[in-house]
Amino acid sequence: MYTFRCKAADQNGRIIEKTILADSKVDAKKLLEVDGYYALEINSEGGLFASIKQKTGLKSFNSKDFLLFNQEVSVLIRAGLSIVAVLDVIIEKGDKSELFTIIRKVRDDISTGESISGAFGKYPGIFPGLYIASLKAGEKSGDIPLAISRYIEYMKSADRIKQKVISSSLYPLILFLASSFVFLFLLVYVVPSLTESFLGTDTPLPVITAILIDVSDAIRSNFFYILIIIVCLYIGIFYFVKTEKGRIFFDRLKINIPFFGEIYLNYSISKLTRTLSTVFSGGIPLVETIKISSGTLNNSFLKMHLENAVKKIEEGIGFADSLLTTNFFPQLALRMISAGEGSGALEQVLNDIADFYENSVDTKLSILTSTIEPLLMIVMGFLIGFIVLAMYMPIFQMATTIS
Repeated sequence: MYTFRCKAADQNGRIIEKTILADSKVDAKKLLEVDGYYALEINSEGGLFASIKQKTGLKSFNSKDFLLFNQEVSVLIRAGLSIVAVLDVIIEKGDKSELFTIIRKVRDDISTGESISGAFGKYPGIFPGLYIASLKAGEKSGDIPLAISRYIEYMKSADRIKQKVISSSLYPLILFLASSFVFLFLLVYVVPSLTESFLGTDTPLPVITAILIDVSDAIRSNFFYILIIIVCLYIGIFYFVKTEKGRIFFDRLKINIPFFGEIYLNYSISKLTRTLSTVFSGGIPLVETIKISSGTLNNSFLKMHLENAVKKIEEGIGFADSLLTTNFFPQLALRMISAGEGSGALEQVLNDIADFYENSVDTKLSILTSTIEPLLMIVMGFLIGFIVLAMYMPIFQMATTIS
């Protein structure tokens, strides 16, 4: 993501400047429109780290700190304290973390009459859009603690499934990297040292030994060129992904990869429906809820289709029917959403869908992990066995000739 410095006008014609975190200028403009602003000028300010540090002095903050902060806010407001008093209590603890650099500024803005969501909304590159939306919903309903509690539950659910994905992918990745390193080490260093003795004889080498030596020599003699090609491919892909067409191409590719694409899609649906349920429970209209929730999708291809669904809803088509046009929502989810619309229990249905696909991701990851580990062992065992066999066959052949 990139940081954009935006000049925009609100509904009253007042000119404001905002810093927005987005994938592109188009996305930044859409975020402004969601907040009710008309974009006048959008300029890139470079990377996220540089922009945050320049604007706020904030390097980063731990998500755990943010979770604890919100839990404290919820408890203290329920105890009867005003939001300014709550922030004063938290600030007076003397916490020196980067998060509280911003909290002090937020507290000053609220004390001068700014709304809670407005004060936090001044830092869109730091606080998630969903968090700002939750605060707006709490202000509308008059129950800020409930809105924060819902957001806390969302954070815990999203973090839980994220940790499952990471933990399930970590060991196979380490195994693959370690196996690849061992294979390259044998091919580049071990094979040449062992084959020198074979090449000094006039004995014809076995076919697999000759193939192995040719592959090893090709890699060693062209290593620099191979490295240049890899670097050039990486740079080319890196810049291609920065373009809108490139992002859509690779994001669509993620979904179409056999088995892995299904896991990725189920994960995205789980995350999206969980967010929809959280925002919708705050009383925010459906169209605005979808626009806010689409920000949680880290996939331009899915976002594009979801935006088309929003247009269908604005034309008067039902939620389930509009999602049908996206071509990525499973039939089961669509039937559940249709039933939720008819019964008026859409919020609960969205939560149920999130739970269902979260469990589906968990199950598929378990299957993937239990399958890929022995599969990698078999493949690497075969490759290393091939190298060992190719090295020993000339020795057996020479021993037979001597005897």
